[in-house]
Formats: sequence, structure tokens, C-alpha cells
Amino acid sequence: MIAPRSATASVPGWASILGVVVVVLGVFLTAAHATEWLKQSVLSANVPPSGIMPDADCPPAELEEEGISEAECEYLVDHVRGLMLASPDWFPAAMGTLAIMGTILAFVSVIVGGALVNHTPWASVAAIGVLGGLVLIDILQFGTVALAGPILRDAYLGNFFLWFLLHLMLVTGVFAGRQYDQKGSGESGPP
Repeated sequence: MIAPRSATASVPGWASILGVVVVVLGVFLTAAHATEWLKQSVLSANVPPSGIMPDADCPPAELEEEGISEAECEYLVDHVRGLMLASPDWFPAAMGTLAIMGTILAFVSVIVGGALVNHTPWASVAAIGVLGGLVLIDILQFGTVALAGPILRDAYLGNFFLWFLLHLMLVTGVFAGRQYDQKGSGESGPP
């Protein structure tokens, strides 16, 4: 049984700092994964059965409302058309599934990050599990995009690699903090 922490016990600095970073990145990642899921859902639901995208329809009133030129509107339509043409049939479902799983894990990471800030007994173990899950999602997304072709690799790989490194560093930080706690934080530090 875990003994309750006394009211005067201090929260280790590593847990507070890591907790804040996990919360901030978790909020951002929740939005990023949810946006990716929405993007894949919208794109895959609106591909014409023929697979041929219609020409850009850029009404002047909408261009003025959005503050873009007709050339910019045509570019946006061509960009979406290019992404849809570059996506293999399996890609939207695979990325959508990974994005849903990533959204859930990222949201849970916000809760775990808050628990780390307060250094609750279960927080560091949960952080390893959740952040490790996010590392796995990053690896799976990286692999999915790597198999999808050069256009999608160009659009996605840098972002996924960055998230992989961030999550790996966070997991390493939690492991190091737990090790520090287990050895006894007062053994080799300044008074």
C-alpha cells in the first residue's frame, strides 16, 4: 500500500517541469491529431466516385470574403487535388485510425501531465504508458506515410519525426526522474 504524501512534502522539480511540458504539448497534440482525423474524414468522404476532381469554383464574393485571389483559390483546390491523388486507397483509413488513437492518448496525456505537476503516486507510471503509446503512434504514422509515396512523405514526415523525438525525450525524462526518486533525491545534491 502506498502511504499518503504529507501536506508538507515537496513536489520534485522534475515532475513539475515535465508535467507542465506534457500538458502544453498534450493540448497542442490533441488539436493536431483531431485536425488530421477531420482532414482525412473530409477528404475521403468527398472524393468523386470517378476519382477525378472538378475544376476550381471560386465565386468572386467568396474570394472577397476570404481575402484571397482567384489564383490562390485555384492553388488551394489543386493542392487538395494533389493530396487526394497522391493518397493510396488505404491511406485515409489508416491515418484516420491513427489520428483517433493519437487524439485519445494526447488528451489523456494532458490529465497525466496535470497529475505529474502534483506528483500523484500513479502519475509517473501512467506517464510512461501514455507517452510510450504516443511514441508508438508516431512510429506507426511515420511508417504509414513512408509507404504512401513521395508527395505524402514530403508533407508529413518532418512533423512526425519531430513529435517522435519530443515524446521520446519526455519518456526518457520520466524514467530519469523515477530513477532519481528511487535512489533518494537527497543523497548527492546540494543541501
